[in-house]
Amino acid sequence: MAKKKITKFILAVKDYEKTVEMVTGGKKNMPKEASVYEEFFNNVVNKCSDFAGLNKFIRASKFSKKDCMHYWEGLMTLNYTLVIISYDKGDENFVENACDNELIKFISAVR
Repeated sequence: MAKKKITKFILAVKDYEKTVEMVTGGKKNMPKEASVYEEFFNNVVNKCSDFAGLNKFIRASKFSKKDCMHYWEGLMTLNYTLVIISYDKGDENFVENACDNELIKFISAVR
């Protein structure tokens, strides 16, 4: 049986609106060109920036509440917005490599 290709990823983005504007506008030095990030951030499936919507976000991510609640709450207190992004351009490593910095953190893949 073939492995199912992973196409959804959970990220934490610091100061979401400002970061997306900076990255897609080419103002921040990133590994790929700005147009790739613009396409990347246009594929947001779900977004959570407040504690009220965290339970719904956890259900959408298919994670167990006990496994991720405290970590994700901690990220939100540090002004990170949690997002689920659908990305299936063939380069799965792009997501992990593009998000390994102080503005965009790779959390996990959604199976």
